[in-house]
Amino acid sequence: AYLNALTGNGVHIVTVNDYLAKRDSEWMGKVHRFLGLTVGLIVHDLTSEERRAAYAADITYGTNNEMGF
Repeated sequence: AYLNALTGNGVHIVTVNDYLAKRDSEWMGKVHRFLGLTVGLIVHDLTSEERRAAYAADITYGTNNEMGF
């Protein structure tokens, strides 16, 4: 994900549930932020503004149900 995010196009990492998306965004997000990238999280019950900000991140974690392309 890191190398693909360096292109500036953004990367989406899709998991099967909100728990895994949150866990992985927190766990790997520490590494990605240390390396200078932004990390977003798409989960249920986000406002439109929160969702927009998450999609604007370099790396966005979310579930297959919540991602909208």
